[in-house]
Amino acid sequence: MDGTILELTLFLLAAFAGALVAGLSGFAFGFVVSAIWLHILTPLQTATLIIAFGLMVQGYSVWKLRDALDWRKLWPFVLGGVGRSSRRRHPHLGEPCPCALGHRCAPGALLSLCVAAACNPKG
Repeated sequence: MDGTILELTLFLLAAFAGALVAGLSGFAFGFVVSAIWLHILTPLQTATLIIAFGLMVQGYSVWKLRDALDWRKLWPFVLGGVGRSSRRRHPHLGEPCPCALGHRCAPGALLSLCVAAACNPKG
């Protein structure tokens, strides 16, 4: 990107369109902006900016809705995202617990667990 007026305008319009779509749908920021940014930026720059701006857009959404979050209902999702690792120095880094469970369970047992969880009437 040379920084011409046209490229800066395209960059800002793509960022606005991506933020608008992410705000309305909750996802797809990267899809929208990469359609334009890849024409004016390198893939490395595009990927880095998608990660940075995506975190800002989603972080802003969570910040605005923080009063609506019910932490009692949210704890299973937080627990599912907690990583486990065999490394002693960084035990919080690693794959999420459900992924580790998938590697160690029999496929039939894991399928039964998923079907039971999906059919649970209480959610």
